[in-house]
Amino acid sequence: MRTRNIFTLAALTALLAASFASLALAQSDKGKEISEQHKSSVANVVKDLTDLAGKNTNIGEDVRAVAKEQATSSERAAKAMQAVETRGGFKTFLIGTDYKNIGALRSEIVTTENSIDRLAKARDRATDPAVKADLDVQIKALKETNTKALDFVKTNESKFSLFGWFMRLFQ
Repeated sequence: MRTRNIFTLAALTALLAASFASLALAQSDKGKEISEQHKSSVANVVKDLTDLAGKNTNIGEDVRAVAKEQATSSERAAKAMQAVETRGGFKTFLIGTDYKNIGALRSEIVTTENSIDRLAKARDRATDPAVKADLDVQIKALKETNTKALDFVKTNESKFSLFGWFMRLFQ
């Protein structure tokens, strides 16, 4: 009777480990997809901003600076997203999400919000209506990517874990 219970427990443990392994692989692909999508959308904005910077000398330097800042910020944000999503399912279940990379991603979201504010101020200084319209499009695109990143943070912060509350006390 006792051996049968031990065998049943071992079988359940093996089944649980296999399901967490497949979950971790699925999360890995999902994390790569989300981070690459974020990087790609910001890269498009950066390219358009760089093109736009040459059209108006009044705001060109500010727009170039924002484009450069967003290029580096999107790299860091994509790495943080990928690290959060590729964390093993079992580890996430036990101790919670990767709060260090969630914090790094929040920092990049703030950087993007500051860039949006700088672009809005540059738009107000622009003299050409076509440049203003182009800046509006780029500001909207950055806001959308920022919203998606914030949704990603909220989703991953709210994942259930057994001891996540305990781990957060020390971070």
